[in-house]
Amino acid sequence: MKKEIDLSRSVQINDGLTQTSADGVNMAFDTKYGIMFCAYMTGGHGCYGESRGRISLSYFPAGQPTNMRAIDVAVGHDVYCQNILSLGEGCVRVIYEIDSRAEATHYTYYRDFNYLTGELSEPARMNLRREDGSVVPLTTAEQFAYLEAHGYHNHTFCRTEQISFGGHTIFDGGDGYHYGTITSFLAEPILYRSSDHLATLEFFAICPHVAQYEMDFKFLDGKIYAIFRTDKGEHGSICCTTSPDGGKTWTDAIELKNSIGVRPRLILHNGRVLIGYNIENFNTKNFPPILAPRTQIQLRLWDTDTPNEGEIAVDLHSKYGIVNICLVDIKGDCYMAYSCSEIPLECYNGMRRLRGKSAVKYIKLGDLTE
Repeated sequence: MKKEIDLSRSVQINDGLTQTSADGVNMAFDTKYGIMFCAYMTGGHGCYGESRGRISLSYFPAGQPTNMRAIDVAVGHDVYCQNILSLGEGCVRVIYEIDSRAEATHYTYYRDFNYLTGELSEPARMNLRREDGSVVPLTTAEQFAYLEAHGYHNHTFCRTEQISFGGHTIFDGGDGYHYGTITSFLAEPILYRSSDHLATLEFFAICPHVAQYEMDFKFLDGKIYAIFRTDKGEHGSICCTTSPDGGKTWTDAIELKNSIGVRPRLILHNGRVLIGYNIENFNTKNFPPILAPRTQIQLRLWDTDTPNEGEIAVDLHSKYGIVNICLVDIKGDCYMAYSCSEIPLECYNGMRRLRGKSAVKYIKLGDLTE
């Protein structure tokens, strides 16, 4: 049964006074202290919509977002594409990327924040353990070389494009590894694992379907479930695929009906696969138009081989936009963060249409399997 949820209960969790841009939120939960950490791009003063240049971190008790505090993790002209991993004991690792124009490549860094002490570690560069055992910095060149070495020669990956590290939820596989994906503007997603909290990655599989920027996956009952963004159609689309053998083979991609190309999400929620994605909806009522029809999302339970037939758990619309959602399950309740443009400053700062990325909102959705 589809649940009715009032989005007006959402709470803004970025500093709207100094941050007029807030995009690409990723969340991590500390189980010991009950703290939710949210990392996102904020640009700087006078930046609106999707803006590079600053990565910020908000943190608050998961059930009390009005008690939010925020700090800046990284500042610089080409700082962007962030993600986050809980280290436990009140600490989180915030990952972000820097475009090294002098070397025509992109490096990924991380800093650790301890909310108990307020300490922020010095930046450290993320590494990659190659198949031959050697350890090198993680760069776009290494990403490209791995794809080439495994027979992917005809994709439209751009050597100077970013490593899209922020488009997935980093998760604990319960086997001593953390897992996730890296993609790019248009490339086959690479699945990685790490035994040292993402200080060093190991690539272990490639999904043969070309994704645009983002792919999210999880393991359930020996199968990989994956959802990814594509550039198909005027506004893009979202597709699903599975692998029964740890990433060696994959099913054909299934396009979700009426979906559009905005970052999707996939989590395990009460033992079931829950997918979240934008569907086409231009309805902004009396609000300025949103760039592409990014005003509605569906959260759907994926229980069969055909995700389009899964039960719709939640159907949400906002005339202010719902962009780049992030989902977290805490003890059977689902929590969501997303970007929106409730204050349409972008309209007055050179944007033809709003990008829907001026603020980050947060809401408890509860148990969506009831």
